Amino acid sequence: MTNLNLQSRPRILLIDDETELRTLMGMVLSDEGYEISHASNGNEAIRLHRENPFNLIIAELVMKDKNGFETLSELRRQAAPTRFIATANSSWLPPELVLQMARQLGAHSALSKPFQHEEMLAAVRNALK
Repeated sequence: MTNLNLQSRPRILLIDDETELRTLMGMVLSDEGYEISHASNGNEAIRLHRENPFNLIIAELVMKDKNGFETLSELRRQAAPTRFIATANSSWLPPELVLQMARQLGAHSALSKPFQHEEMLAAVRNALK
């Protein structure tokens, strides 16, 4: 586990409607010393971010209720600056299109599902530089 000062632990919000994936991602990131919160949809994510802004948000682009496109657009308009990583299922969208759409939304990077833990950790480290 990475030794981060508890007062400076980056806070990450995971937004995904797949509970198992969100939980697994949270465990991996938590083991690296990050403080993790979860949201199963965009409305919940926006509420959580308004209550206590996050350093980084990892958001699925294609979800029920309020999807990642709408959520990231709304979160970008909020006062607290936040970095974003977008995720999307590669069977639904080609990886190149995911990255292009994510960048248009202001995302720092994009991950096509399925992705490896190390790929996610590298994207998180890079986004939090």
